[in-house]
Amino acid sequence: MPYARIAAIIPCISATVPATVLAAIRNQTRQVDELIVVHGVSPNGRARNQGVAQSSAEWLLFIDDDAVLGHPELIERLFTAAQQPGIAIVGSARILPLDAPAFQHAVANQVARIVHPVVTHDTITNPDPPSFYCDITTTCCLMSRAWFERIGGFDANLSRGVDSEFFVRARRTDPGAGNLMIVANTWVYHPAPASLRALWRKHVAYGIGHAQEVRRDPTRARGGNYFHTSIHALLWILFRTLIVPIHTIVPYSYGAPQWRIGWYPLKAFASYASAVGYVMGWYQS
Repeated sequence: MPYARIAAIIPCISATVPATVLAAIRNQTRQVDELIVVHGVSPNGRARNQGVAQSSAEWLLFIDDDAVLGHPELIERLFTAAQQPGIAIVGSARILPLDAPAFQHAVANQVARIVHPVVTHDTITNPDPPSFYCDITTTCCLMSRAWFERIGGFDANLSRGVDSEFFVRARRTDPGAGNLMIVANTWVYHPAPASLRALWRKHVAYGIGHAQEVRRDPTRARGGNYFHTSIHALLWILFRTLIVPIHTIVPYSYGAPQWRIGWYPLKAFASYASAVGYVMGWYQS
């Protein structure tokens, strides 16, 4: 097989990428051939598209600027797994940094999609209906340039939810060959929101992004909760406010559908933030 070049693309709103992120990339057994940091461009879909445009490599590795590769063989393992027939996109698990404080552990234990546990075997994780749930994200994922171009690149206008929208399009482009896979024994260290304020802002933003997705693709609506008048939106927020106490004990997530009796105040808080963001995004779209 001819040598295939890999470009690592990192969107970065802050002034610099943390040294720990860059050091973990340079410590890989499979070195990247291009390291492209896209500074100060938002939303992150536009930043990633610009990074791809600046690269010439045949393979594209997307990494968030706060994600530390967790193993020296991570890139090598992703690249090897991506050669399997029928696989379009591969990604790694996400776990908390080893020094994560107690609050971040509480968030990760209660809120879906904050962490994705390490798997011991390659696992298909396709974002198909009805939940459109996927265990990999653009926190760390690899695909060929050919697949990226075939899918059509990231949506440059979505404020959040860029990866899920892109992954759903990948599946729709070719359901037979467009499989997504989380690769065995790969992970990145990725922090959870470090405060209630950060958790609120993150999930309000997720809600806004999801509303933008639903505006473009009504099949992505979860539970049919989209609105035709401001009265519908007001009633929806009132309803979500009233059931917050119930959600602290019996939370439910469309992304990871399951009922779990317990004590989940942070989950209820994040879910409510997403609902508020959804209404905001619906009328901003």
